[in-house]
Amino acid sequence: MDHRGHGLALTHPVFQHPKTPTFEWEEAERPKRYEGFTSPLYPQGVPETYRIAKFETDKPGVSNPTIVSHEGFFTDVPGFENLAEGFSAKALGSLSIARQGRYLYWGYTIDPKRMTPGAADTFVNALYYMHLHRDSLTVPYVCDTRANFEVYTWLSRDTYLRGVEEHLPGSLVPELRESYTPSFEGADAFVATYLDYLYAGKPGMPSSEKYGCLFDADRDAMALGTANNDPASLARWVALADSGDGEANEQARRCLSRYVHPDIAPKDGAWTPWLKEYQDRVSFIDSTGFWWQLNPLYLERASRTIE
Repeated sequence: MDHRGHGLALTHPVFQHPKTPTFEWEEAERPKRYEGFTSPLYPQGVPETYRIAKFETDKPGVSNPTIVSHEGFFTDVPGFENLAEGFSAKALGSLSIARQGRYLYWGYTIDPKRMTPGAADTFVNALYYMHLHRDSLTVPYVCDTRANFEVYTWLSRDTYLRGVEEHLPGSLVPELRESYTPSFEGADAFVATYLDYLYAGKPGMPSSEKYGCLFDADRDAMALGTANNDPASLARWVALADSGDGEANEQARRCLSRYVHPDIAPKDGAWTPWLKEYQDRVSFIDSTGFWWQLNPLYLERASRTIE
């Protein structure tokens, strides 16, 4: 990522209050690597001609830090705000300004002498905005999200082989790695087969020094045809656990045990009344360890309710 940004959420308070930043804009043609793809700030894709704003007066001599939304670090958390994308040589979707809970990500070098006036005003606005969120709730980061695997199917497909030959298989448990073919065709097939059932970060699961938590595919969820992050899957597991029998009952109970956070799981094993109580309060979050858990936005609202 360089010293510029695009896709700015200009109606957001970080670009509005207390100052209205004025940026230097340049018109640019859409890069070929952006064609055919979407991102949180370009849900319809990048137009043929778009604007890029300078955040720093010149390109830094070293690479800036970046968080790539498509590679799914923690952009799956409810309430996450995408505020600007950095101009990336890799792919569309490299976030340069974002918020999660009480934390702000600023992806530039933050050297005041090199900030453009627009960037400096935005940074001041961000301080004001984050003061309002100083008591916002967030969740712990445990592992990357499954979105990593989708990006390998298209990232610089004509030139970048390292993703499909090294990074994708390196992120898998050995048993799953054995069934993977290290090519773009293999990555396509892997994502089509396993994406809905991948999980990582559970206690006792393996990890590596380079890739962190390793991913496995849930054979129970696959047998039931239930994507682990789908509310309909959660309802089906509950129905099977409480009224089913045989193998499907056991598979459903293992799924519930694997994905419903122990802090909220029913102690008596009665899942039907549990679902009635919790279904509007929970969300599935990959990056905390693949859990159905209390939605942090729900918890925020509850904590701010005056009795």
